[in-house]
Amino acid sequence: MAFGYTAFIAEETNEPWTNTPIFRGHYVNNEDLSLLIQWLHRDIEVTTFIFTTAQEVDERNLLVNQLNKNNLLTLLFCDSSEELIWHHFDTSLWHLRQSRLIVSLPAERSDAYGDLIRIFKKLWYLQFLNVLVVHRERIYSYTPYPVVNYYELHLRDQLFPPVARDLQGYIVSTPMKNDLPRTFYVKDEQTGQRLIRGFAYHVLMEFLRHHNATLHVSNAEEEISLTSGVDMTRIMKLIQQHKMEISLHPYPEIDWHVGDSSYPLLINRVCLMTPVRNEIPRYMYLLRPFQWSSWLILLGAVIYITFIMYGACPVNRPKNLSYCFLLSISQLLFISCPLRIYRPSLRYFSIALQLAILGFLVTNWYCNELSSFLTTLLVGEQMDSIEQLIEQRQKLLVRTYEFDTVLRHVKPHLIDQVSRLMVGVNDSELFSAVLSFNRSYAYPSAEDRWGFLSLQQQYVLKPIFRYSSACLGSTGIGYPMLKNSHLSEHLKFFIMRIQAVGLLQHWLVSDFNDALRAGYVRLFDNDLPFKALDMDTTRLAWFILIVGWLLSSLGFIAERYRR
Repeated sequence: MAFGYTAFIAEETNEPWTNTPIFRGHYVNNEDLSLLIQWLHRDIEVTTFIFTTAQEVDERNLLVNQLNKNNLLTLLFCDSSEELIWHHFDTSLWHLRQSRLIVSLPAERSDAYGDLIRIFKKLWYLQFLNVLVVHRERIYSYTPYPVVNYYELHLRDQLFPPVARDLQGYIVSTPMKNDLPRTFYVKDEQTGQRLIRGFAYHVLMEFLRHHNATLHVSNAEEEISLTSGVDMTRIMKLIQQHKMEISLHPYPEIDWHVGDSSYPLLINRVCLMTPVRNEIPRYMYLLRPFQWSSWLILLGAVIYITFIMYGACPVNRPKNLSYCFLLSISQLLFISCPLRIYRPSLRYFSIALQLAILGFLVTNWYCNELSSFLTTLLVGEQMDSIEQLIEQRQKLLVRTYEFDTVLRHVKPHLIDQVSRLMVGVNDSELFSAVLSFNRSYAYPSAEDRWGFLSLQQQYVLKPIFRYSSACLGSTGIGYPMLKNSHLSEHLKFFIMRIQAVGLLQHWLVSDFNDALRAGYVRLFDNDLPFKALDMDTTRLAWFILIVGWLLSSLGFIAERYRR
């Protein structure tokens, strides 16, 4: 093994490092390796970690807090890309794919193109980009853009250049399904060509365009139903098998052994989307301007003012509680007094002036509130918790495979009751019901999907659905991708910039307009026609009048009986 030349290359990097993991293949000469380690300790003053195939594989042997990509230079001694040491190498450096790496090959090994390209394809498979391969005192590196290809370097060149931002037309291939509002197809009205819309598509497409890469939709010719749904199980399997690099469909939870997730596009709450019910009858609108506590205060004010006016009556008038009671009501309703007052005392005048101002404010507040209520529909308390869902026996439409996920966020003592209300359906049935705003069910809905669908009722007087506070947790959604993908770092900062300038919200509204033109969604319109006040609307006033007549009749009868 050319340990001396490998050490020379390491020293020529001119980039400081403090840790050197060494992965030793089965053919490495122990004496030469010892000399290399002594040189690293004595001259470079770095810490070394030795890994061999005789050791057990442990993903925790290089801790994230102990090593990072900036203080690390890894040495890998191997003969081919099929050696067992590659498995240890992959597992040990699972979080350090962007660190510097020198791969040293034995001089006896062939330097044919096919032999070297297999090494570089293995490195690309593991997503190591900052790499030098040393063979027969020659230095090689590689680029995967637009396809994997290696080239020779010289000592005067920059051995570890910065990470490439120009992907040189690199093609990212991924399938796509309709998943409003994240991804969906629309047809161009002029050309008839199918176009892709959705904020998840816009972000990835703009990112690739910014880095001179190309997005290829692998199933672009396939006819896809709007309610077909996304098979994330299949997508995860393709990523795990390295048959797909990144998915166009954001997803919340990805098993680390399957793949990785990009920086979150959104932090999504998942709450229940519930139908708006409990409409308040129009005849009860008369009571709605004030809360019950306000009505009680006004009633107490009438009694209090009655006694105040009783004590403040002019001395030339007989004191009468009935008269003072009517006077207090007149003042609060801001109407004229039942009797004319001549030359009132200063005390009476000051009290009457204050009551006139109070009556003016109360009656105007009430009339303004009542006028605004009559222009719309009022609803009472809405379903806002799992307990209210159970109390109202509201059916919950859920994907069959999400039963356990929903019940996991329900209080243990409510699980049996909630499970009886759940109706299991497939993706297509659920999506059809949600798009049509079927009011027979409530639905678990991510916040981004609710924001899109709620635009359908932006002009209605009475909302059809509302986003309740009965939530099933929050999670970030990102693009599923290969572990330690070469796209992840650039994509992270690109997503941050997208979020900072508010483009996600812009695309959400823009995509809604495209979906509206395509007929996927519609604008609901439940404007009320002109409706004159009828007997039902004035039912409460008639009830008060009739009760007043009855009380008056009883008073009249009592007076007659007394005489």
